[in-house]
Amino acid sequence: MNRPLAFAAALTALLALGGCAFNHGVTLNNPPPASKTAFLKGRAFTVGKVSVAPDARPTGEMTYHCLPDSMYAQMMKYNLELAFKRAGLTQGNGPAVPVNFQITYRIFKSNEGLGATGLRGDLSFSGFMVHMNMRGVGVSGDKYYDNTGPYWTRQEDIIPAMAAAIVAGLGGVQKGEGFYHNINFMTADSVQGYFGDGFDVHHIVTLPYPMTVKEYERITGKTGAQLAAICRARIAGK
Repeated sequence: MNRPLAFAAALTALLALGGCAFNHGVTLNNPPPASKTAFLKGRAFTVGKVSVAPDARPTGEMTYHCLPDSMYAQMMKYNLELAFKRAGLTQGNGPAVPVNFQITYRIFKSNEGLGATGLRGDLSFSGFMVHMNMRGVGVSGDKYYDNTGPYWTRQEDIIPAMAAAIVAGLGGVQKGEGFYHNINFMTADSVQGYFGDGFDVHHIVTLPYPMTVKEYERITGKTGAQLAAICRARIAGK
């Protein structure tokens, strides 16, 4: 749990709220300050284009990334749309501001060990670009957070958490407080925070967490058995 000393006090306060069997640490590059996003105060936001970069999967790694990129994009879009709605971002003065997100790198392994699971992406809205890098850290033996289920479910925790982190930042913009000001992040080029059991940021927008098999089926239009079969075929190189 490596984190900049500049944020130690704020993060300690957040983590003191509970245990940390599973944490999502998110590093932001170039989050816009309130002075630059003031014109967006009170505006409505809507989910725009959600995509996956062609080289997002680690080179030569198919086992833990065995679904098509389009399905990971669908999962991200589903969670973002649900988070936007439940956080009230879609309500405000119009026209709604489109928010795009591209997954640029993903590591969907187990969460047992620092950095084993990770998700990076570029968030863009109104000419701003925020690079978001999220890490998942788990505890061995914890049935809720070890993330060692079927290969096609390995992103069940981190995608909803990324959606919640995005909503937390945009919520600050909508309030005129700047990206992440609502949880006392400093307006620097790079800031970092932690989400998980201690802060439960995903519960702010009441996202289902982790994603369930029923959600996978709803999002992709495939049954769990079909998703497992897709993974087996792709891992086998078929």
